[in-house]
Amino acid sequence: MKPLLATLALTLSLIAAPALARDAASTAEAVRQADIAFARRSAEVGFARAFLDYVDEKDGLLYGMDGPPAVGARAVYEALGGDAPSGVTVDWVPTQAWGANSGEMGVTVGTWKRTYKDPSRPPRTGRYVTVWRLNARGEWKALVDIGEADPLPAPPAPAAMP
Repeated sequence: MKPLLATLALTLSLIAAPALARDAASTAEAVRQADIAFARRSAEVGFARAFLDYVDEKDGLLYGMDGPPAVGARAVYEALGGDAPSGVTVDWVPTQAWGANSGEMGVTVGTWKRTYKDPSRPPRTGRYVTVWRLNARGEWKALVDIGEADPLPAPPAPAAMP
């Protein structure tokens, strides 16, 4: 009877647990999907709130701001403006993803576009890399996020004098 109960308990735990990736390709796809969900969340609730939801609570690092990186989801949220009304929207798309065979870590890279609500400010574009880690609850959290802006376009050349 005990082996039957053990088998039943194991089966139920596997059904109830989130599906874990078990090879590099499935881990890569899992982090790609997490990145897409992260971007969707940003469109729904705003950039700062999405980072609060998706960055690792304790260890998450956000680079690309002035000064040292923000550490932890709450600090990242505050660095991005917290509850203050945002003057920008940021959209991004992962273009590549890699995953560890263990199913516990992965990396995405992609492109982003920042659009200002002030129409006098032109949009900015850039690239990013995010290192993902699976937490104890089976959720993918951003461990390191680094963004880099593309160079600003060159100003138009002055008109030639006749």
